[in-house]
Amino acid sequence: MRVFERFTVAALMGALISVSFGAATASAATARNGVCEAGEFCLYYNSNHQGSLSDFATSVSDYGDNQPSCYDFKSAGNGKGLCVKNEAAAAWNRTSGPVTVYYNSGYAGAKQTIASGGKVNLNATLKNENAAHRLNDNGGSGGGGATYAAPPNNPHPSATSRAPNATARTQFVDDQIARLTGEKHCWVGAYRSYQPSTSNHNTGNALDCTISNAIGSYPSAAQKAQGWKLAYWLQKYASRLDVRYVIWQGKIWSVARASEGWRTYTGGSGVTGGHYDHVHVSIQNPHGD
Repeated sequence: MRVFERFTVAALMGALISVSFGAATASAATARNGVCEAGEFCLYYNSNHQGSLSDFATSVSDYGDNQPSCYDFKSAGNGKGLCVKNEAAAAWNRTSGPVTVYYNSGYAGAKQTIASGGKVNLNATLKNENAAHRLNDNGGSGGGGATYAAPPNNPHPSATSRAPNATARTQFVDDQIARLTGEKHCWVGAYRSYQPSTSNHNTGNALDCTISNAIGSYPSAAQKAQGWKLAYWLQKYASRLDVRYVIWQGKIWSVARASEGWRTYTGGSGVTGGHYDHVHVSIQNPHGD
């Protein structure tokens, strides 16, 4: 399988710029100082704009889960110092355009759009369940990997191989990922004697796509957003690609339980076991999960 350099400097800078579009609207503000100034988008720990606030001058694709790397509440009041992710209850949009708050990282899932000047409580779905926001977003273009083109239908039948060899069905998915998303560091991996012989990797029916700089290291904010972009694309086109399930950032989505959305993944922990450094995709195959 392919092994290529993950990111050039230019590509990484491009990703960072993409994550931060809309920042120009806040040129007069001093972001991240705990004051909701003109040109900023602000989240509050308590409803009715009470408690500590967190002010932003850019879009953020993932607020982060832990200190010291997460975006936190800055001002005095209840919640000061806590990570914003899944803790905000109200918002004030002081930018010149709409801002959309998303349930999931990577600008996806349930969402609430707040008009310029809007000072509102987050709705019942987004209250204390928020992971990202995007400036200049009217709610009609966010998330889901929509920026990647649709792949053709997978023409290959369900089959098994032996790792590290991919089945034709899995190789087709690998090829489409490389061709349409630009992610080129995906592989079946070596045969895993500690897993059943019928496991998805051992039968050549699963891929791991490294998103961070190397297995065992956490991705940057830009890389994490790129990983979600790939994960949502795989989810969106699961029926065309014959995808069975996808795991990324401690979350799993499966065709069998699609109505439940992205669930907490309990099959492993740590940076690699929790799939924080790579996107896993399993392909429909004779042996199931």
